[in-house]
Amino acid sequence: MAQPSYTIRRITSEDTDAALQFLRNFFFLDEPMNLAVNLLETPESRCIELEEYSMSSISQGISVAAVDEKGEFVGVVINGLARREEVDYTDKSEDCPNEKFRRILKVLEHLNREAKIWEKLPESCDKVIEVRIASTHSAWRGRGLMRVLCEESERIAKEVGASAMRMDTTSAYSAAAAERLRYRSVYQVLYSDLPYAPQPKAPHVEAKVYIKEL
Repeated sequence: MAQPSYTIRRITSEDTDAALQFLRNFFFLDEPMNLAVNLLETPESRCIELEEYSMSSISQGISVAAVDEKGEFVGVVINGLARREEVDYTDKSEDCPNEKFRRILKVLEHLNREAKIWEKLPESCDKVIEVRIASTHSAWRGRGLMRVLCEESERIAKEVGASAMRMDTTSAYSAAAAERLRYRSVYQVLYSDLPYAPQPKAPHVEAKVYIKEL
């Protein structure tokens, strides 16, 4: 029996609700830091701050999805464009009203501040595409969807004049995926070394920042 086929396309602002529902089903409930703080207490629970954070770069038009024959999302990569001239290392996590999500944001802000990716890239690189969220439908895993979506993200990066990619990984699985895609680690920290951080269960013991020059 032939495997179902899929196509790759960009995510538009009109897809926001569908992309968000996909992440609710296949990412939010499994992400190690979310689990560690019990961010979503039931499958029906919602964290508005998490949803707004996840969708904040959709309007840039550089995120991609794998779509099955019925037009349903089976994989998504949410990308964001970062510019050297807009670098900002101030910790904005304190502005988050949700105590649990604030702890997660604080870790992400730490990664951004300490990785100092612009110092590790050529001065000629003034734009970077950040792979902010990557998720596949549980029934479609193991078929190379993530590799195809990330390759399309790299193509889009070149199209918009970015000369590097960035991926922050919060699980052992996403770190392994980054390495398979030939990203290089430029910063890592154990959750246990950050007193405010969620403490995911092994093997998810550290957060890492990866970059890939194009």
